[in-house]
Amino acid sequence: MKWAGAVFIIIASLFIGWYKSNSYGERVRQIRQFETAFIMLESSIMYGAESMETAARSISKAIEKPASAAFDQFAEALSTSEDSAGQLWTNILTKQASGLALKKRDVQIVEQAGCMLGAVTQSAEARKLQLVLKQLEKQREEAAAEEKRLSGMIRSVSLLFGMMTAILLL
Repeated sequence: MKWAGAVFIIIASLFIGWYKSNSYGERVRQIRQFETAFIMLESSIMYGAESMETAARSISKAIEKPASAAFDQFAEALSTSEDSAGQLWTNILTKQASGLALKKRDVQIVEQAGCMLGAVTQSAEARKLQLVLKQLEKQREEAAAEEKRLSGMIRSVSLLFGMMTAILLL
């Protein structure tokens, strides 16, 4: 019976380490989703003659969750609310921040992109989106380096911790 408990502890610690190490990869993936969304938004602003609501809906259909959920809620809020686009974007990100694998700095950068939407000229919006894209690219590179550096270590430490706990309990 003790051996079964020891194996269970080791397997549980492996899953905990695997889950935690996957969160680093998820952060990289979500940053890339927002980069793609903002590239689409920039081209929609510069070359499209569609409204912000229509652009947000098309972006939400073209990208994966959780970024698509943010843009879908943004489009819905634009159609029903009288608040500014920047305020709506900030409110949506504040609500969704806990469900994202992004760090606080990543969320701040994504929030910056929406603060000026609809408040400035098209060329100013495009310049701001270019700046946000460069910042997101830098954050993505840092996240990828962090994933590479920490992901394997976390899995190994969790396995060792599980083995140590199992040995102590035997």
